[in-house]
Amino acid sequence: MSLINDALKRARETQRNNPPSGAPPLPPVESPARGSAGWILAVAAILFLAAVSLFLGPALFGHKAAPVATTRAPEISAPSPPALTSAPIAVPGTPPPAAITNPPPAVVAAESWPKVQGIIFNSARPLAIVSGQTVGIGDRVGNYQVKQILKTSVVFQQPDGSLKSLGIGE
Repeated sequence: MSLINDALKRARETQRNNPPSGAPPLPPVESPARGSAGWILAVAAILFLAAVSLFLGPALFGHKAAPVATTRAPEISAPSPPALTSAPIAVPGTPPPAAITNPPPAVVAAESWPKVQGIIFNSARPLAIVSGQTVGIGDRVGNYQVKQILKTSVVFQQPDGSLKSLGIGE
């Protein structure tokens, strides 16, 4: 340990005897005193004034707040349970009650044409969206067969063999 202390003493003595060459050492710089409390007080004062004007401003200047329109949610009622009906009791010797029949549903006059909703045209394999189905050439939609898909229309063959062309939206 004494060897280390001796080496440190010799190093200090050589530094004192041989000052560094060149310019004289610079004097220490003192930093100016900062007024850190000044800006905090300024921000606090601005926030205080904003809060006062927000809450007391309408009262001081006679402004009344606009009434808030309230809407009530529609009342949703649960569906009432179906009414209970009693079946007629069969009494011996009386004829059974007449059965109530529903009238037959209206007959659909004719099948409607398919609706072309979109065309994906590709010269190798064109596709069309017809009545919600993606179809290609040769596919069937109802009673109609897709014969040709063009850029703006689709050609259908009817059951009687005639052809009809429908555009998008038709």
